[in-house]
Amino acid sequence: MVKDPFSSSNTATRHLLEQEQLAKTYGVGNYASEIARVAAGVSALPGDYGSTIAAHAAGLGTLSQSLRDTALGLTYSDKAIMAEIAASSRSMLDRVAALTLPAYSPGLNLTYEPLRIAQTVAGIGVDDTTFRSIAVLGDRFRRPELDEISRIGGNLQAYINDTYGLNNSSLLESLTAIKQPWLDIHDTAASIMGFAKLQGIGHLVVSVPSFDIGVATTLRSDFGDWRDPITWPTNLGTDVGVRAALYLDRGFNSALTEFPVEAFGEGLEASGLHDNTPVLVAAYGDPVPLSNDPEQESSFARNNLVHDWLQRFETQIRKFIDDSMTAIFGKDWPRHKLPNGLYDKWLDKQRKDISGRAWPLIHYADFTDYELVICREDNWKSVFRGHFPRPELVRESLQRLYPSRLATMHARMLMPEDELFVFAEITRLIKQFKV
Repeated sequence: MVKDPFSSSNTATRHLLEQEQLAKTYGVGNYASEIARVAAGVSALPGDYGSTIAAHAAGLGTLSQSLRDTALGLTYSDKAIMAEIAASSRSMLDRVAALTLPAYSPGLNLTYEPLRIAQTVAGIGVDDTTFRSIAVLGDRFRRPELDEISRIGGNLQAYINDTYGLNNSSLLESLTAIKQPWLDIHDTAASIMGFAKLQGIGHLVVSVPSFDIGVATTLRSDFGDWRDPITWPTNLGTDVGVRAALYLDRGFNSALTEFPVEAFGEGLEASGLHDNTPVLVAAYGDPVPLSNDPEQESSFARNNLVHDWLQRFETQIRKFIDDSMTAIFGKDWPRHKLPNGLYDKWLDKQRKDISGRAWPLIHYADFTDYELVICREDNWKSVFRGHFPRPELVRESLQRLYPSRLATMHARMLMPEDELFVFAEITRLIKQFKV
C-alpha cells in the first residue's frame, strides 16, 4: 500500500505558507536563493570571465545560503528579521548586477523583481533552454521520496484543496507521476509548493468556470495583475530579458516555473493544461508559417506547440467576435462598431493582401484589436457581457497572452512562463466563447 505523503500535519507547511505571505509583503521573492544560483552557474559561463568572478559570486552564494537558512524558520512574529534579510538580499543582487554578466538568465535560472538586474543578466536567444535542462541542472534537482513530501503535511493538502479545488488523491497522483527530477535540493518546500500550485491551476482552469470572479482572483495571485491597459516595452517580442522582467513586474509567481524544462513539461501535462487543443477554424485564417530553417525548427519544440495553439486560438476568437457581432448588428458590423480608425486600418490591410483569398474583414485584425472590439462600451453591453462578467477580465487574459504571441511570431525562444500563460489563458477564453 502506497503511503499517503499528505497524511501527516506539522509546522513545516504553516511556515511555508507564512513565508510566502511574508515574501509578498516585503517584495522579497526568492532573493537569497537567487544569489546561490548565480554562484552555481557563473563558473560554467562561456568566455573569459575567470576565477575572480566565479570566486566573488561563490562568496555571495555562501552568504545568501546563510540568509536563506535563517529565513526558513521565520513566522509572522519575525517581520523585522525578514525585512533585514530582504534588504541584505537586494544588496547582494546589486553586487551581482555590478559584475556585468552576459545575458544568461535561463542559464543561471534567475528570477527576481528588479528590472535593471533582470535586464543585465537575462536573455541571449534560442540556445538558452539548454541551460535550464536536466543536463545542466541535474545536480540541483532530483525526484523526491514519498517521506520527503510527507513532511509538508496535511496543511498543504488543505491549502491546495481550498484554493484550487484539487483534492488530495489527485494532487498525490500528479506529484508522484513526474518521472523527471523536479525537487530543488536547495529549497525542497518551495519546490513542492510550486509544483502543487501548478497542478492546482490546471485543475482550476480546466474544471471550473474560468472567468468566475473568484477564479480570476486566485489566478491573479499566481499570474500577476494584468487588468489595466499596459504600455508595452520596446523589444518585447525579441528580447527575452525584457519579457522576463515584465512578467515579474506584473507579479508572476516564479515558483511555478523554477524547474528543469523536462520536469516542467511533465508537470504541465499532469495538470491537464495540454489536453484541449483548440480547433482550427480555416475560414478565419491560414496557419502562420513556421521557420524554413530545419536547425532552428529542431530547437523550437516549445515554440512549435505554442505556435499551433496560438494560431488555432486566433481563428477561434475571430469567429467568436464575428459571429457574436453579426448576430446583433448584421454582417456590416465592422463599418459601424469598431473603435476609431480600426475599420480603415483593416480595409487597408485587406487591399494589400495578395493571397487572393476572400477572408472575412476581421481576418486583418491585430492581436491587440480583439480586446478593443470586445471591451468597447456599446459592444460590451449589447454582445459580450453575456460571455464574460467584466471587461477588465478579458483585457487581463488577452494581455497575458500578448508577449508570448509576439515572441512566437518573431520566432524567438519561449520561456516556461510563456507556455503556462498560453495554455491556461487560451483554455479559459475558449470555454467562454461557448457560453
